Amino acid sequence: MSKEEGEKLRIKKEEELKVVGMHCATCVSTVSKSIKSVKGVKDANVNLASGIARVEIENARLKDIVEAIKKAGYDVVTQKISFKVDINPEDARKIEEKVEEIKGVIKASVNPTNGYVIVEFNPYSITSDELAEEIYKKTGHKVTKVKSEVTNKSEVKEMLERLIIAWIFTIPTLYFQYSGLLFIAFLTSIPVQFYAGLRYHLGAYRALKNKTANMDTLVSLSTNVAWFYSVYALIVHQQVFFDVASLLISFILIGKTLEAYLKERISVQITSLKEVKATLADGRIVKASELKVGDEIIVKSGEVIPADGIVDEGSGEVNESIVNGESLPVKKKKGDAVIGGSTLISGYLKVYVTRAGERTYISQVVEAVNQAQTARLPIQNLVDKVASIFTPLIIGISAIVFVVWRFILGYSTEESLLFSVATLASACPCPFGLATPLAVLTSVNRLAKKGIIVRNGESLETLKKVDTFIFDKTGTITEGKISVRAEGDKDAISYASALEKMSNHTVAKAISSISNGSFEVKDFTEFPGSGVYGKVNGHDVIVGKREFVLQNCEGEGKGDVLVCVDGKVSASFYLEDKIREDAVKVIEHLKRMGKRIIIATGDTSENAEKVGKELGVEVIKGLSADEKAELVKSEVNKGRIVAFIGDGVNDAIALKEANVGIAISSGTDIAKYAGDIIIPKVGDLLTLLEYSKLTVRKIKENLAWAFGYNSILVPIAAGILYPTLYLPPEYAALAMSMDSVAVSLWSLVKI
Repeated sequence: MSKEEGEKLRIKKEEELKVVGMHCATCVSTVSKSIKSVKGVKDANVNLASGIARVEIENARLKDIVEAIKKAGYDVVTQKISFKVDINPEDARKIEEKVEEIKGVIKASVNPTNGYVIVEFNPYSITSDELAEEIYKKTGHKVTKVKSEVTNKSEVKEMLERLIIAWIFTIPTLYFQYSGLLFIAFLTSIPVQFYAGLRYHLGAYRALKNKTANMDTLVSLSTNVAWFYSVYALIVHQQVFFDVASLLISFILIGKTLEAYLKERISVQITSLKEVKATLADGRIVKASELKVGDEIIVKSGEVIPADGIVDEGSGEVNESIVNGESLPVKKKKGDAVIGGSTLISGYLKVYVTRAGERTYISQVVEAVNQAQTARLPIQNLVDKVASIFTPLIIGISAIVFVVWRFILGYSTEESLLFSVATLASACPCPFGLATPLAVLTSVNRLAKKGIIVRNGESLETLKKVDTFIFDKTGTITEGKISVRAEGDKDAISYASALEKMSNHTVAKAISSISNGSFEVKDFTEFPGSGVYGKVNGHDVIVGKREFVLQNCEGEGKGDVLVCVDGKVSASFYLEDKIREDAVKVIEHLKRMGKRIIIATGDTSENAEKVGKELGVEVIKGLSADEKAELVKSEVNKGRIVAFIGDGVNDAIALKEANVGIAISSGTDIAKYAGDIIIPKVGDLLTLLEYSKLTVRKIKENLAWAFGYNSILVPIAAGILYPTLYLPPEYAALAMSMDSVAVSLWSLVKI
């Protein structure tokens, strides 16, 4: 954000924040210092008992204060809410800025394609109702509050109504004007100009009020010039253009209604449980949003499962394509988990609800997708600069066109006016605002339907630039199912198996499964990352890494894990973890792309090196979670663009340090996983890379179309090829409205 933008987002006076995580006086001091470190904070008073921080602000942003508290290791109670605002795509950035000026607002993200504004705010400073009122006051735009789920309130219906009214009155306007009944043509043009075209006049007024200009300005100006000049011409008995004004609006509405339909189609959420009904075990029918954990629900064949849960009774086949993208049904029986939003194809289920409302998988997906859709890619900064000068530039060109045709070329006022109006009507800044978000939105939605959840839309662009891929090994490159081969004394192997039963480590579990003998284990001690010790049937037994065992015992041994009984190495274990088939395909694909590949693992066994040799990639083994993060950080500091692919929980730090963090998880509690993107399995990385490339290409193509279309259409409308090629105002308006339609359609096409 530029300095100028930052100055616009300043807030003043006092804020009251609820801080989470303080438990002592030191915490209070830390939080207080972190708040005061923010430039523009005059004073801060933090109360341990209430957890309230009262901040006296002279010239600071609330967002910076909240970030400072979080960096100090604490959290702040905030609330998120979505609003539906009737805006033009090119106005999105200005709306964000104006909303972030409101007291209590931390962050605002606008999705230009559907008009949704996601606002994070301080509930101790402002309520959602007050926030809606303030947004209306600040922007002049009608605001509709959207609750926990995004509504699909359609603007297509409203546009269609205006379109129908426009043509109902445009056709007689043309008839009466061409029949010489000019006064009646004037009367029939009024509903077109001031009802069908009202949204553009109001939009132009709001733009003027906000000291800006947009597409509404151009439409309103061109139609009003034609219409009001015609009223004057009617009075003084000169040529009128009621037909031009009416056709302008009617043709624009054709394109804009089609555009609204396409945007709505692109913006349709993955699946929503909002309208789903649930039948409780006692026969009562309630909304899915009213379900609670512990409720028991009945699901019959053909019904949508309204919440996440466990099958308590019955069996059936369930379509879980919303999770994994696979259309083949999955057999479910008692004890199996089911996902809200999936469909019971056949059978009968009685389900115990384990997650309902906003905690369901599908609700988490919708929230993640909505957040990703508001991504602001770096290229958008250039687009915003172009859009900000576009409309004033077109108005200036239109004025020049009139002057040239009237006073230099000597054409009549009426003819010069038509060229000027055509210039206004032909230009459209909307595609500049739609080019990036529509491409991102389409990809994010399509990926979500394949089970790939994009949390950070910007990561789609960054992923294309990645030159270094760092993979976790266990469970990512390999299956995570360790097999053990034992060599040595049978008793020693049995003792080791019995001792390892006391540990929860993955390797320990694999070793413990070798023997089912019953042995007495005493004095069990675990040395994290090294091994275990205990007395088994009276024998001193050590099981662990080769280095650890050899430091404490006599003898030599090969293998990944050694067993020492009564001071002597007596047995050894060889560990193997099979490489995933899809991992091989991913590595081969990345190699062909010329990418640098590293496997970072905590495993110190020979199997880690074996995996590296088999795949032909660099392996760095024996790394802790913190050391993996340091590896990522060091690569980033070298100027490389790094993607880390690993477990969404255990590798959270490394995922955060990477330019793009890709978490692998087939689980359905998205909220607990770190990462910019969540994929079900490593093989899905190929799909993700494909969509990353597609998204960036679509953005560039959309922008190229927007620039090219306007660059060609405006000069033609201005009459540069007249009389060989002439574009009347009404057809210029139709062509203009189709510009956005083309961008919308192209974003939908997967080629």
